[in-house]
Amino acid sequence: MELLKRLWRAVPREVRVPAVVMALSGLLYACALQRTGGLEVHRWQAGLGPVVPHDTFPTDCALCHEGGSWNELRADFEFDHAAETGVPLHGSHTAAQCLRCHNDRGAVQVFADRGCAGCHEDVHQGQLGARCDDCHDQVTWIAKGMVEYHSRTRFPLNGVHAITSCARCHKGNDVGRFAPTDPECVSCHYENLLEAQLPDHFAFGWVNNCDDCHQPTTWQQASGF
Repeated sequence: MELLKRLWRAVPREVRVPAVVMALSGLLYACALQRTGGLEVHRWQAGLGPVVPHDTFPTDCALCHEGGSWNELRADFEFDHAAETGVPLHGSHTAAQCLRCHNDRGAVQVFADRGCAGCHEDVHQGQLGARCDDCHDQVTWIAKGMVEYHSRTRFPLNGVHAITSCARCHKGNDVGRFAPTDPECVSCHYENLLEAQLPDHFAFGWVNNCDDCHQPTTWQQASGF
């Protein structure tokens, strides 16, 4: 116990928790290896905790990694994903770190069959369908075609609405709720209505049908008087 205390004090305060987590992970994995008995322990596995399965890789880590550490790849490391795996990478996937896809989620086949959802959380919670590429591409992930899509809804995107962030109107986006959304102006612009004192919109009963006076291109210039 005294030895553990001295080791704890020797570790800098800012890295104590991560260090303990890593140590415990290593211990748990070591226990699992002992229980399996016949499981082969590779040089890059022994005592270092769970890693991404490299069972089919050469045991010489230096072929890919720098300085004996698996956290850094060699500067001259090259890997033709299409040639080696049969799966070409497109867009931002070509620059993604290997561990963004190949990690402790299991074998590639487990998550690859799920398509985008294998790696990317569906923030829409299934409300907008299962095909992410109907709206997103692999380059920027920014939704595309929303103006055309909205033209088929109760709220076509006209004026400044066409360049407004989705989250500005879809208030429940932080909990995955993108639909239904109230198309009435006050559902988004109630604060603007409260500030409208010259003239006082509430005093005149101007709380609905904002488009009788306002245009979606600008909120400041009202007409219809």
